[in-house]
Amino acid sequence: MRIKALAASALAATTIIGFGSAALADTPTSTSGSTSGSTSGGTTASTPSATPAGAPAPSGSCNTDSQWPAYVQGQPSNFQAGSDGVYLWHYVKGGWGLRVSHPRLPGKADHVTFTGTIGTAGTFGNVKRVDLEKNDAVTVGSNGHTLTFAFNNYGGVDGVDFTTTCTPGLKVELKADGGRVQTRFIHLGARDTHPGSNPFLIRRAP
Repeated sequence: MRIKALAASALAATTIIGFGSAALADTPTSTSGSTSGSTSGGTTASTPSATPAGAPAPSGSCNTDSQWPAYVQGQPSNFQAGSDGVYLWHYVKGGWGLRVSHPRLPGKADHVTFTGTIGTAGTFGNVKRVDLEKNDAVTVGSNGHTLTFAFNNYGGVDGVDFTTTCTPGLKVELKADGGRVQTRFIHLGARDTHPGSNPFLIRRAP
């Protein structure tokens, strides 16, 4: 499958109060196998309670990294160099991981530029670059509320680890070569859950 299938036009979705007029879906809709050989499942992710992203963080969230929903928990065991798309998860012991890769075409090392923006009402910290080269970039905005990345990927692994503080949720937007990554190529947590749209929200669980 050619990597250009990762990119798709903007998807219509529900407008979520708290992120302005952006059209977003708040709930991953399916858990299934990835296109790179993961085991398929048949469950549907449950919907966290809707809390506007700009609202105050849940009680105690400024001092803890707990209460994230089950569908983002755990590092995916099936991710490796050559896997399709973007993998995002919350580590069981705290913090977040994000990795990208894509299959190489026979006879050439394909080049795909993965870019993304993750926003939060809280702040990002402890940013660690993972297997990046000099033409890759990870930036946290001056106010600490936005993390952006640009990874020039040639079929290997590029990524970033980070933590969040005092946040009720994350807003995530992911692109490949300028087009939005199709949701089937976005893999959340160890269960390999796909979001309902791109961009999408991950809210703290009640």
